[in-house]
Amino acid sequence: MGAVHRLYRRGRFFVRRIVNFDTDRVLQFARQSARLTKAPLWWVVADMAWCSVRYETTFENYSEWDFRILRARERATYMTDPKSFHLSRRLNDNAQRAIFDDKLEFAKRFGIELGREWLDLRETDASAFAAFVDRHDRIIAKNPGGVGGNGITLRRRDEIDDVEAFRAELVAAGQVLVEEVLVQHSDMASLYPDSVNSLRMVSYCDPDGVVHVLAAVLKIGNGGVIDNFSNGGMYTMLDERGRALHAASDEEGHPFAEHPVTGVAITGFQVPLYDEVLALVDTLARRVPAFPYIGWDVAITPTGPVVIEGNHNSGVFQSKPSVSGIRQGLLPRYRAAMRF
Repeated sequence: MGAVHRLYRRGRFFVRRIVNFDTDRVLQFARQSARLTKAPLWWVVADMAWCSVRYETTFENYSEWDFRILRARERATYMTDPKSFHLSRRLNDNAQRAIFDDKLEFAKRFGIELGREWLDLRETDASAFAAFVDRHDRIIAKNPGGVGGNGITLRRRDEIDDVEAFRAELVAAGQVLVEEVLVQHSDMASLYPDSVNSLRMVSYCDPDGVVHVLAAVLKIGNGGVIDNFSNGGMYTMLDERGRALHAASDEEGHPFAEHPVTGVAITGFQVPLYDEVLALVDTLARRVPAFPYIGWDVAITPTGPVVIEGNHNSGVFQSKPSVSGIRQGLLPRYRAAMRF
């Protein structure tokens, strides 16, 4: 019955991909993959379609993890976005998603671990907001339901001429969560100072109460004020001690052994206070038992790590073979922890 269900699920996923087929987008990823081999473009597109059924990959997954150059047994070791989504649906209680979908709800639940002052503009009058602005050199305003770094405004105090007008502007835009800007640890700032370079720590708290770190990721900004992969940032994977295993890569697959802006080496970079990061993740992972499978965004401040947000759709991060030389994904680690 389990095998039949898996085949049905994969078939249904493939049909959805065909129905929502975006030719330009698919060809973009196919061309990226075709550059790795001498295979003609039509063959790469056909292989992408095959992998979407056989391994439950998206076309983005195929390109991001260089499936074109992997053998079948290597492809079978990769976690993919659809597989992660199915696990999230099976393990997490969808009825309580608002804790993670709404950044204000998250702030209320994880206030101690946020490590920064915040306000809900819907519950804050003009004088309280003015006092908040006066206390902080920089503030960041967010849409509580925004994803992928969208709906974010960063403003310096000396750039705000009319506090009341600025508050009205934020409320009108739905950016009602206002926070002080975190000051990151000097080691993290050395990589790239214009964004908070964060960690994505994917955790699973098993039925015995053991917290497993399934993936540890260093995300780095590159030209913008946020480090998200979809907004020009890059990422690399960390080992169990918090050291970068290899060069970072961006959405276009470009490798960066050193940061192009600062020149700081990324390969081998040691995340500071990493033992404290692991302790924080262990604490966070136990806070909402109905959500055992979560991707945590963690920042490192001079006094210790703090949580930025939790993602019930944890995202999937693995080493890119053409950049790292690593040709095995993290699916075996997920299976060992989750027992599937």
